[in-house]
Amino acid sequence: MGDVYANYAQLAAGEDEGVDYTRTVIGGPTTSWASIAIHGGGIEAGSGELALAVGDGLMNTYVFAGIKSSRNSDLHITATKFDEPQCLALLAAADRTISVHGYTGTAGEPETALGGLDASLAGDLSAALTHKGFNVVAASSEISGSYPGNICNRNRRGAGVQVELSHALRTSFFPDGDLTRSARDSGRRTQLFHDYVEAVRSVVAVAQPAS
Repeated sequence: MGDVYANYAQLAAGEDEGVDYTRTVIGGPTTSWASIAIHGGGIEAGSGELALAVGDGLMNTYVFAGIKSSRNSDLHITATKFDEPQCLALLAAADRTISVHGYTGTAGEPETALGGLDASLAGDLSAALTHKGFNVVAASSEISGSYPGNICNRNRRGAGVQVELSHALRTSFFPDGDLTRSARDSGRRTQLFHDYVEAVRSVVAVAQPAS
């Protein structure tokens, strides 16, 4: 099933900001790194929370979040067509990008699929996550993030990393596996969530400034 909206302008004309969706832009310290989630909120639940935690005080951060009571999937714009202006502006000043998404994955398997054109960063993230005990798998072609126009690759270097979190992994980040908005907004997270964030942030901290 295709997207309801082909681009952000169509979405903005058909949905109400603050009622159906939100845009969050947070400027970090002087940095050329960006942590983004374009399918946050109820679109791919858990992705926005992770992007915010990863970027907190370390990276410039952007989250587009669906906040409808239902049918948040209507707000999904595929990563190769996502053109929300604030996100593009953030990436225009970035050299390295971590773009967080959610996918179904193998039933019951907490796993991360890494893609995008920044192979060096993807390798470092894979090593850090594996060291923490997380399962990292190769991204399938559907979620490989290999197209240059993918939002993860629209930074100054033309290369970023797409971090795809399986459903089982995302549920493991929240107490009782609860991905509802109320549970996510409560701020309660599991130790696995904090371990995952620590692994990702360790790579960013070591690699700054970007080369």
